[in-house]
Amino acid sequence: MQLGGWFQQALTGQRQLVFVTGEAGIGKTTLVDAFVERLREQKGAWIGRGQCIEHYGAGEAYMPVLEALGRLCRQPDGQRLIELLDQYAPTWLVQMPTLLSPDKLAALKQKVVGVTPERMLREMAEAVEAFTAEQVLILVLEDLHWSDYATLELLAMLARRREAARLLMIGTYRPVEMLVHEHPLRGVKQELQLHGHCRELALEFLTEQAVQEYLANRWNGKADESASLQDLARFIHNHTDRNPLFMVNMVDYLIRQGVVAETAGSWELRGRLDAAGAGRYASFGLRYAALPLSWSAGRGIRERRTGSGGMCTTE
Repeated sequence: MQLGGWFQQALTGQRQLVFVTGEAGIGKTTLVDAFVERLREQKGAWIGRGQCIEHYGAGEAYMPVLEALGRLCRQPDGQRLIELLDQYAPTWLVQMPTLLSPDKLAALKQKVVGVTPERMLREMAEAVEAFTAEQVLILVLEDLHWSDYATLELLAMLARRREAARLLMIGTYRPVEMLVHEHPLRGVKQELQLHGHCRELALEFLTEQAVQEYLANRWNGKADESASLQDLARFIHNHTDRNPLFMVNMVDYLIRQGVVAETAGSWELRGRLDAAGAGRYASFGLRYAALPLSWSAGRGIRERRTGSGGMCTTE
């Protein structure tokens, strides 16, 4: 996995900024989730996650970064991060008041009166280097096509610095959304790419073979070359725009309607495939709420099983 290779480079002190790109439903979040879970199992890393949201006006500066830091500081070993923020980045710590006692917060507010945006950037640059001197830091920021400008400026500065840092930054975004809204992320990324300061992992849409592997693995984990499996895979591939999200929703709906059924650990086609209803099949599963997580056959489809036994997929 490419993310794994870039993580290994980060472990040597070569800071990494990786953009995972692709349209809605293609599996960006699922891919990142799986990668992060592998790192959690190994332990020895600080992993912070923040989410950008769509704004109808000016958004809060650094919102996803503050969210990620807040989550990190609330973890069992978060007190050490709070201490480092207090020492190196007090203007950031004061924006997370729930982490501090009232007396400490009041004193910190006095300390940071009159700070400038430039100081905030310098503080975080030094704080990140202090963090990563003790432990590798993975910072995941999702949906950067909705990011505030300050967050992009911070990412660019952290990526450009020459000092060693065991730092891996992963940002996800939808290219079309970025282009349609003329988001400054496009210019920031182009400038970073020009100087070799970032990498891109662009996710592609599903092939018919990937759909067939998913169907085989969904029940028994074994490849099945039967004609019925190939016919079903072709039908789904042709009527879901090759989108992983729509593929899983369509399969879920076909199962609920009895068109496809599990038999003795495998599956069989029991009904007629209706091309006219394909769009309805693909979108039907979107209305269901989600619980546990699993993986498709190597393509990163996140399935969540509902209380009624059905599934839906989200990214």
